[in-house]
Parts: sequence; C-alpha cells; structure tokens
Amino acid sequence: MRQSQYAYETREEFLSKLRVLMFARVIIMTFLLGSTVIMHFKQAPTYIEPYLLSLYAIIVSTYALTLIYVYLINRIDNLIPLAYIQLTLDLLFVTAIVYITGGIESIFSFLYILTIINASILLYRRGGYLMASLSSIAYGTCLDLEYYEIIPSISSNLPSVDYYKAADIFYTIAVNIIGFYLTAFLSSYLAEQTRRTKEKLQKKEIDYKHLEALHDNIVQSIGSGIMTLNQQGEITSFNRAAQEITGYNISETLGRRFDHLFSLSNEETHSDSDITIFPQRFEKTFLNRDGSQRFLGFSTSTLRDRLGRDIGSIITFQDVTKLREMEERIKRMDRLAALGQLAAGIAHEIRNPLTSLSGSIQVLRDELRLEAENRRLMDIVLRETQRLDGLITDFLLFARPEKGKQGKIFLSALLEEMVTLFANSPECNKNITVKTDIAPHLFMQGDDRQITQAFWNILKNAAQSQPHGGLIRIAAFHEISSRRALGDGSPSYLKVIINDNGSGIPPHIQDKIFDPFFTTKESGTGLGLAITYRIIENHQGEIIVRSAENQGTEVAVLLPASLYKK
Repeated sequence: MRQSQYAYETREEFLSKLRVLMFARVIIMTFLLGSTVIMHFKQAPTYIEPYLLSLYAIIVSTYALTLIYVYLINRIDNLIPLAYIQLTLDLLFVTAIVYITGGIESIFSFLYILTIINASILLYRRGGYLMASLSSIAYGTCLDLEYYEIIPSISSNLPSVDYYKAADIFYTIAVNIIGFYLTAFLSSYLAEQTRRTKEKLQKKEIDYKHLEALHDNIVQSIGSGIMTLNQQGEITSFNRAAQEITGYNISETLGRRFDHLFSLSNEETHSDSDITIFPQRFEKTFLNRDGSQRFLGFSTSTLRDRLGRDIGSIITFQDVTKLREMEERIKRMDRLAALGQLAAGIAHEIRNPLTSLSGSIQVLRDELRLEAENRRLMDIVLRETQRLDGLITDFLLFARPEKGKQGKIFLSALLEEMVTLFANSPECNKNITVKTDIAPHLFMQGDDRQITQAFWNILKNAAQSQPHGGLIRIAAFHEISSRRALGDGSPSYLKVIINDNGSGIPPHIQDKIFDPFFTTKESGTGLGLAITYRIIENHQGEIIVRSAENQGTEVAVLLPASLYKK
C-alpha cells in the first residue's frame, strides 16, 4: 500500500524516514538539555531563572510529544499530515527556544535549518519551501515582537534589544531568511535528485525483473532440454523439457555431474585440469527414469559471463528416438525395395521351371510302377517343390504385395473371428491361453485378407515363443492423439496390442526382426514378420515392438481409424 503522493515511495519507506526524524529530535533535545544543565550548574545560582524553567518545559514537552508520535505512528494510515504536524510543532519549539535564549542573540537559530532539512527529506521541495517560509515568518515575528517590546525578554543575562538598531534587526532577519531559502533549495534539490535516482533504479529493476522473467519463461517453454554446467561439469540449471525427457526433476539433478547422469565414458569426455570438456555434438542412448531407453542428441556451447570469461557450458538436447526409428524404417524400406526388385525377377525365373518340374514328377509318379521306397522319395520331391512354391509365393507377396480389394473393415469382428480360428489351429499350443479385450465399433479402410494375414503372423510368432505354453493377450481400442499422425494425416487411429510372456527378443537382434530371411527358427523362412511389416506399412500404419529377453514381447500395431457409415 502506497502512503505518499510520490509514486516511488512506499509507506514503509516514508515511515522509516519519519522514525529517523523522531530519533534525531530526541538526540538534539537531549543534547540541549545536557548543555543547559551544565551551564546552570556552572553558574550555581541560588534560584532557577525563568528562562531555564521555560527551556526545561520545552524539552519535557518535546519528549512527551515524541511518545505521542510513537503511539500514533503505527495507528494512522495517512502519515503525511502527521509529518506536517511534527514539523510545524518543531518549528514552534525552535522559535520558543530562540526567544527564550535571547532572540537576536540566540545561538539556536540554526535549529530552523535542521527543521527545513528534515522537511525537504520527508516532503521534498514542497515541504522544504513551506518550512523555510514558516521559519522566516516565525523568526522575523519573534525578533520584531521582542524589538518593539510587545513581548518581554525572559533572560536577564542578555543585553537589551534597545542596544540594537532597527537596521541591525532587519539585517539579521534578512540574512537568516536568505539562509532558510538557500537551505530549502539545496536540501530539496538533493532530496529530489535522490528521489529521481531512486525512481530510475526502480524502473531499471522492474525492467531487469521483467527481462529475467521473460528469459526464464523462454527457457522453460522451449521444447528442447537445456541445462547449464559449471567448469567441473556439475549441473547448475535444468529446464522443464529436460525434466520431461529424462524423467528426473530439478532437485535430483542440480549439483550432479553431467557425465554421471548420462553415463558418458572416459572416451566421450575428457578433463583439462579442473575443467570438464564435452564434444560439441554427440548422440547417446539414455535409460529414462521409467526404465525406457531413449536416444538423445546433444549440442554443447561455451557459457561466458559479461566479461567474456568461460564459466561453464550450455548443453541442449532432444529426444531423437522417433527420428532414429524413422531413419531405421527408411533404411529398411530402401533395403526391401532393392531386394524386392531383384527377388521379383529371380522368383519368376525359378517358379517357371519349378512348376514344370513339379508337374513332370507328378505325371511320372502316377504312370510308373514304383516300389514303395521310390514312391516315398517321389512324394518327398513333390512335397518339397510345393514348399518351394509356397516360399516363392510368400516372397513375391513381400516383394510386390498385392494392392488387394480396398473396403471398409470391421476390425473388431475380424479380430474376434481370427482369434477363435487361431486358438483352435495347430499353430497354437494347447497349453496357450488367449485372452482378448477388443473394443466394439472399430473400423478402418483396407484389405481384410491382408490385415488378417498380418495379425496371424504376429500371433504365430507369439505362440512359437512359448513352446511349453503360456498366455497371449490381445487388446484393441480407438485412440485420439495430437502427438502423432499416421499416413493419412489423421491423429485418430486404432491400436492393437498383442502381448506374450514368452522368451522375448534379445536386444542385439531387435532391429533385424523385420528384415527378410532373418529368422532364429530352424524351419522358418524369415518372411512372416517382413510381410506383416509391409502389409501394415501399405495400410499407412506403424508397428512398435517392445521386448525384454525372458520377459515377453509386446507388439503394438497402429492403423488409421475410419468412421462407420451405414
């Protein structure tokens, strides 16, 4: 709450100056009382003269008023009138002291100057000039009344005013009035300069606070992680994005070494005496607080103070996990495209003679009279040629997938039907339990035959990872996310999650499971998941695999959703 008319002075500041004035008044009066008592005992009079009694009365009154001021000062909201009252009463007491101590002969006329200075400090130019005017009137009136003997002189030890001429009185009054106004001018000028300087400092302080707040808001709002380090590599600041990316809050990171938090090796950083130096740009895998692994890209720069001295480092970093996954998908797509072009031609060249060979062997088997052993060998040949033909068919499907018949797919019903068929198929171990949580009314656009094949391949792999039995969970639901958008540009998508508690996928081969002909099974072709990936990709979808060795695998399939229209 502001007290005075001055915009840059608070009530507390004004109150502090008022208290100083009260303290100074008590000190001056105490000095005056002490001087008076000493002079009185030096003269050792047989009685107390009237002027001494008057002086004692003024001093006691000053103490009494000071106690009243102390009582009122914390109980009055508007302190300016109280300040004017105090200064006016001070002026009256000064006039009384001057009159008691000899008028024109009094040495205490300087007390007017102290009152004017106090007024200038408290009330600036207006108060200074007001007190100078009142002091001039009071001093001149006092001397005139005494000179013209309208009021009698109290002290008998001082010469009579008859000793002075009118010109002497006028000269004394004029000199003092000039001194009063000069004092008011100088003291109020200094007080005003102090006030203006204070205003400028407060404005600059406000600007600095605004800039500091703006800077802090910018740093906290940036999507990249930002941290600062001292020369020992210890973290000194950690913005909001950095906390979200790492999962660590600021209290857990301040003072902690950067290379310890992000597990940098000795080869990735080196020290020069007490200064830890980091590469300008580098990338690093990071285990998040929640246990998920992320890939972070770092950029470092030197932190300097206003004098240009190096005082640490600024490190910005981003979570580039999605970018790396996208790069891996693009590389995989390039590899698949090259393989597809080569494989399509080779597959056609192999398939034609293979068909002729299979047909010829079948004719020979039917027309020739073969012994049991030879017929068994002939059956093996036919069966292997059929297997080769199936392999070529799968490979052609992978290399040049059919566009299929595009239409509305009721995914909820398709998954329920497929799960029922799979649970009763030879490919599903009898000791495997299949549980579903499939939301109703899930629709999408695509080829239902290809989508069925894609999910069948995933279920088959889940079952093969549990040769002694286990559990497969299938959940399907609709989600809306502003964070990601699928190929059709829509943030609305269907999410199908297939979970198993099988053997899991070792970390070193997780990025190869969608590569063609890559398999860990003795009888596998390595095309099942590659075909699944291609089908989902052609339907503008995405596959995300999370797996831990001996802890199971989770496969999440994201597909663009479609509204159901009758």
